[in-house]
Amino acid sequence: MAHVSLKKYQQTTVSNAGEASPYQLVAMLFQKLLDNIATAKGAIAQKDYAKKGAQISNAIAILGVLEGSLDHSQGGDISENLSALYTFSSEKLFEASTNNDIELLNEIALIIIPIKSGWDSIPLAEQGKVSF
Repeated sequence: MAHVSLKKYQQTTVSNAGEASPYQLVAMLFQKLLDNIATAKGAIAQKDYAKKGAQISNAIAILGVLEGSLDHSQGGDISENLSALYTFSSEKLFEASTNNDIELLNEIALIIIPIKSGWDSIPLAEQGKVSF
């Protein structure tokens, strides 16, 4: 399941993703998610609601890929907690889009940033052992 979701993202991203490991692809997903949120905030400020909608839709899709990549059989409580956070974040992104709520987008980013930081801090030697 994880590889199918990651393969879909790999096919639609920049050329360097074709050579990325599954670990690197997840790191790229987190970065793109935060980029989408930041761009959506700017679009709301500029009253560019079509762009906001596209960015938030992309962010929700990325959360779906991240959630689909979790290995609940090996991840235990961590994967369950991440799943709940991804679901919560998706719901709040939809709410933020509906209400053009920049502050709610900030709150979602504050949920994702520590998860991304944790992922980014996995030592190189352990990256190949990471279970989704």
